[in-house]
Amino acid sequence: MTKVSFLLVLLLILCHASYAQEYSKNTFELNVNYGLAGNFQLDYEQPPNQVPAGFVAIKNKKFFGSIGGIEFQWNIKSSKASIGISYDRESHIGVKKYGQYINQNTFLEISDFKLRHINEMFSIFYKRKINERLIFTAGTFFISPQMQEIEYYYAANVNNSQMDAYLISIQERNASNSNLIDAGIFVGAEYYFYKSGNFQVGMQSRIYHTTSLGWFETVTFTPKLKYTF
Repeated sequence: MTKVSFLLVLLLILCHASYAQEYSKNTFELNVNYGLAGNFQLDYEQPPNQVPAGFVAIKNKKFFGSIGGIEFQWNIKSSKASIGISYDRESHIGVKKYGQYINQNTFLEISDFKLRHINEMFSIFYKRKINERLIFTAGTFFISPQMQEIEYYYAANVNNSQMDAYLISIQERNASNSNLIDAGIFVGAEYYFYKSGNFQVGMQSRIYHTTSLGWFETVTFTPKLKYTF
């Protein structure tokens, strides 16, 4: 609910500003895109001989995944600049096949199980038109990840019962249960090669940098459809 409210407030601000600048002479755009994403922050599993005895984490996903998004932007009158808001959803999958005895009486088997990593990103951006085809963009975003993971490990004194046991944990860590919310900045470019009426078709590429980690989060390359009204 907070995410939706954030976008609604920004949309109202943009609309109010547009009416103050002679609405009939300004243009708006609604853009959609879907394509390829590469994520630099996905965890990679270590071989069993490199982790503490009795502990195995199964969590990594493929570097390449998909991303899709929608944007609303306002093209400022008598200017090459635009401002707007956007929502993007990035998805990566790791297919797991794993089997191992964890004690004399228990065998752990994971067969063709899909672990997912999803990033929801909410952005405010600025764009600058270089010419009729090329546009540069920059902005700030906050990100809400959903990370599915499997772990098993040996634990002593489970729940203060003075009993030892192997624990198997299957979980999804997210903003609600693990406070996984972050923010950062991004830069990118758009190139349009086809136009018909109010529609344009092009390609978009962006790279996202997460502030708290001090490194890149995601790089994207997506076809894009733009509608001007």
